[in-house]
Order: sequence, then C-alpha cells, then structure tokens
Amino acid sequence: MPLHPQAAALLGELQLVWCDLDAIRSMTPAKARAWEAAAMAEVAGSPPAEVAVEGLELPGAAGPLRARVHRPSTEPPRGTMLWIRGGGFVTGSLDTDFVAAPLARTSGCAVVSFEYRLAPEHPFPAALEDCYSALSWATEHASELGGDAGPIALGGESAGGNLAAAAALMARDRDGPKIALQVLLYPMIARVFDGLSRRDPKLAAIARTEAIDWFWQQYLGDRDGSDPFACPLRAARLAGLPPALVITAEYDVLRDEGEAYAERLEREGVAVQLRRYDGMHHGFADSSGVIDAADECIQLVARALSAPRSRQQRTSADC
Repeated sequence: MPLHPQAAALLGELQLVWCDLDAIRSMTPAKARAWEAAAMAEVAGSPPAEVAVEGLELPGAAGPLRARVHRPSTEPPRGTMLWIRGGGFVTGSLDTDFVAAPLARTSGCAVVSFEYRLAPEHPFPAALEDCYSALSWATEHASELGGDAGPIALGGESAGGNLAAAAALMARDRDGPKIALQVLLYPMIARVFDGLSRRDPKLAAIARTEAIDWFWQQYLGDRDGSDPFACPLRAARLAGLPPALVITAEYDVLRDEGEAYAERLEREGVAVQLRRYDGMHHGFADSSGVIDAADECIQLVARALSAPRSRQQRTSADC
C-alpha cells in the first residue's frame, strides 16, 4: 500500500528539522548526535501524565550508565522490561527515546531505558556488553523496580533491536539471566543482507541502504559481521532463545532481514509473533499520539508483555 498519510505528514514535518539520515555520512559522529538532539527537541512531546519517571544509574561493563525507570503512576507495576533505544549505534540518548514512557503507560510495566556507549569511539562489542550488564542488573533488581522477581522482558528498536537480540543470544550462551520475552522493533539484524527492502529505493522512506551501511561501519569497522553477537542472523543456532515479538514496517530497508530473523526463530522452535505494519516507515513506533499505527504497535507490545505473566499465573495455579 502507499505510505500512510499520517506517516507521510510526519515525515514531511521531520524534513523541516531533520533531513534524510544519509546526510550524516558527511558529519562527524559528535556533530550527528548534536544535530539529532536539536532536531528531535523540536518534535518531542512530554512524557504521558500517567507515567512517573525516575532517573538512576546502573552499572555498565566499563562504568555507570545513565538510566531512567518509567512506571505507571496510577498503579503498581505489573512487570519489568529493559528497553534499548535506537540510533544506529552512533546517535541517540535518553532524550530521544520516545517508546519507553508510552509503553510503561500502556503495559503497566516498569520500563527501564539507559544510555550505552556509542560507536565509533566505542565499537562492537562495547554497546552490547553495556546492554548485557544492564540486563543482569535489571533482572537482579526487578522487585525493587516495582515488578515481580524473576525473568524480565527485553526489547529494543532498530539498533536497539539488534542489541536486544544479541543480548538474548549472549544470555543463552553464558547461562545468564532468563528472559520472559524479546521484543524486536524493525531490528538492524545483519550487516549484509540480500533482500528486496535493501534494494528497492521506494521502500527507503527515512533512510537508504547507504546510511545503514554507514552505521554498520561505525559500529563494526572492518569486521564482516559474521560474529553472531554483532549480527544475530548469522548465529549458527537460534533454538533455546526466549519467545519473540518481531515488528517490521513496509517502508523500511530493514524490513526483510527482520522478517527473516523471525522466520528462522520459528523454524528453530522459538515461539514467535511477527507483525508487519503496512504503510509505515522505520521508527514509526516513536510517534505515539500522532500516528494511529504507533499506538496500535504499543498496545500490541503491551499485550505480548502480559502473556508471560498470564502463563506464569496459570502455572502457579496448577501447582
């Protein structure tokens, strides 16, 4: 279907303050971060009134990480989720995360977001090791954050989707924290992928393949992407990973690789829900309250978050 009118209108507005991401290839990473922060400040809204936000620090692999916990302000949290924002491994901050607060409001969970080290100053695996440290900390402190003790949910969008998928692999292989659910929103899942969405310029509503290549170059340098902790689609085995909700967008160069990852998970015995949002662009879920599909997406994630709790409650009742 054509690009949805709500998506087209938003992208037109963003063009006034933030041009096609391909332009960042001519910038230094520091300039790209400053430019993005200023641009996003022009379109960012306030956190929902129904969400209480608390700043904190949590331990990273190489030092403390600035973090926030978002809780529903009207009732105790029903669970805990660690959320990893996007930014191509290069840009972004807590102030450019527009998913955590709406997700806390809609799901009733305590949602923790944090700042990991950025490339190219801190190339792979720095960001991933920070994410794994954050996952371990959030699991150990889930009851203090307001959720139940035990497995927590893990999710992220774009580069954050990559880091969430890789952290789930790392937790499996290191016999680390148990994860109730992994939520992957239009993830950057492979450095090289031969799919239609990478080749068709009509699908690049916000960034072309050249921009994605630039982000990968900053993160991996000369590495070829064969390390599964960098590119989870290259993992030899996906069996044993937590259940997954994978969300893709029609007008996104990353669409096909995200769907290929979901299909591989399912083939290898992992419970998977895959949803493609037709007419939507990369990053559409950031626009809750502006794009109807973004609100629907947040609600879909919230329902998926409630499912592990329901299964645990049924199991407890059966004992």
